[in-house]
Amino acid sequence: MAPEAPDAATPTPDAAAPARAASAVPAPRADAPTRLLTASLAHDPVLDVALGSALLESAGLAAAPLFRIGIPAPTLSFGRLDRILPGFPAAVAAARAHGFTPTLRVGGGRAAAIHGGAISFGVAAPADPGSTTTARFAWLAALVQGALARVGVPTEHGQLPDEYCPGDWSLHAGDIKLAGLSQRVRRDATWTEGLLLVTDAAPARAVLEAVHAALALPLDPATVGAVEDVAPGVTVAATAQALRDELAARGPMIEHELDAPTLATAERLRERHTIPQIG
Repeated sequence: MAPEAPDAATPTPDAAAPARAASAVPAPRADAPTRLLTASLAHDPVLDVALGSALLESAGLAAAPLFRIGIPAPTLSFGRLDRILPGFPAAVAAARAHGFTPTLRVGGGRAAAIHGGAISFGVAAPADPGSTTTARFAWLAALVQGALARVGVPTEHGQLPDEYCPGDWSLHAGDIKLAGLSQRVRRDATWTEGLLLVTDAAPARAVLEAVHAALALPLDPATVGAVEDVAPGVTVAATAQALRDELAARGPMIEHELDAPTLATAERLRERHTIPQIG
């Protein structure tokens, strides 16, 4: 396999068709039960993000993929492209002013906002020669779409005009973006992650407007929405359970505890995701 690939917010072209049926899209690995991790690190948003890097680092030696579901604290997840823009310091200040901790995410893409009304999720898997970037995106998108269908929300994937963190694997209900996916690829492992806004879109919309203005990036505020805007009454707990149920329906799954070595690795990698005070 080629040396470590750059972060990808959108898939690179390959023979896999993005629109193929979910049943035809290979899971990251199917030869062992998927491990499910639901440990919360919301008390420490930077460590919470660093856990994704830790899971990626350990996935190359694992016998099976690990799927993580988390409920985050208010976090503004910046992509690597954001930090090279002249307005980045002002964007970081705007995030903090709105009560969101700024972090640098594991995968690619641009600024996205999450809080306690959202779900963060991701799958760390050992490298599989039979999989592709597109197939991994398609697998995760189909999983989330299946979970949202369980709570009564049909979705499509594709980029909306002037959406936040734009990408071909955004999931939207009509003109409202609900989730976005990104990916990081190494020689020995992959990490495909996503953010899903379930309730209380207003704070996310407000901070994204301020951050995009600082970065001089386009944003249509009307595209920032939550699952409850489409299906009133849907809760974070119900949506997280739907995600678990959809994962279980696709193959064997076992619960996995956050162990001390993985947490120590996340602590070691914390600096990669920390944005220091600027100015």
